[in-house]
Amino acid sequence: MFFHGLFLLLSIFVAHDEAAKPPFTIEFLNFSCALRDPNWVLQLDCKLHRKRIYPSISVAFKLAKQVNEFNLLYHLQLVKKDNSKKTVGRLKLDGCKFLESFYSNNMVGKFFKRIQSVSNLPKKCPIPGNKLLEIRNYTVLPEEYPPFAPAATFHMTLQIERNGNIVADIINEGSISY
Repeated sequence: MFFHGLFLLLSIFVAHDEAAKPPFTIEFLNFSCALRDPNWVLQLDCKLHRKRIYPSISVAFKLAKQVNEFNLLYHLQLVKKDNSKKTVGRLKLDGCKFLESFYSNNMVGKFFKRIQSVSNLPKKCPIPGNKLLEIRNYTVLPEEYPPFAPAATFHMTLQIERNGNIVADIINEGSISY
């Protein structure tokens, strides 16, 4: 069962040759943020600019103080027809290694390189406090998804963890349809 979830996770995020046009549409149904700990995060804003075909999003945040270490907790669920959810992937990433492109040779690194191209995120820790950091107009490109991505409705949660506490949530609900 684990390998089915891993396969789905890989099929959604592995970048492929841009010449191959997938025959599907990506739609974001919801994109939102929740600030859980104002002692660490002063500001967190998420915007969904475009929902269909080439969804586009932006995220802006400001930390209360310099951060030297943090974790990213990623959770991917498929939404079934009865609206129940099935977990198909969970990842815990060292946030500083993520920024330093430690994961650059796998699917996570390829995804992050595109994010870096449209952001002012630092390339390593520490992350400065009291400075507005942004991911501006990140566009999801179907060409980067493998042509065999399954038709599905999904629920993705990215949590930022600091000292064992969740300080923020970023939630994305969407679908892939043919």
